[in-house]
Amino acid sequence: MKWSDLPLKPSARVLRQFAAAWLTLFLAVGVYRYIARGQHQVGIAVGVMAVLVGLAGLIRPAAVRWLFVGATVLAFPIGWVVSQIMLAIMFYGIITPLALLFRMRGRDLLALKPAPKRPTFWTAKQTPGDMRGYFRQY
Repeated sequence: MKWSDLPLKPSARVLRQFAAAWLTLFLAVGVYRYIARGQHQVGIAVGVMAVLVGLAGLIRPAAVRWLFVGATVLAFPIGWVVSQIMLAIMFYGIITPLALLFRMRGRDLLALKPAPKRPTFWTAKQTPGDMRGYFRQY
């Protein structure tokens, strides 16, 4: 994903979904703070914020556009960095050691190494006996 892929002009449906998610998440956080943690003032404040923003977005989606776009723009660099780190970990932590192990063991599934007994790299393919096999791919 790149900066130009960010939804800077989201549809009303997307904004309503965002408002519903906002209402659900922050209302749950407010209830948790109020009941489980005993932080009554914080729980009420978070719950009121959830209801105000959530209902405003459900009734008039354009009212939460700035919040949606702002959250998207703020979250984009975090997501980009995390995805790059995860790709690097997978490549350098999993694929590279596995490739080195295969190379040390002499694995050559594509038969790319020249063999003195073979005059060519050609591999004969067996043709299927029944043509109906073409229609049963799995």
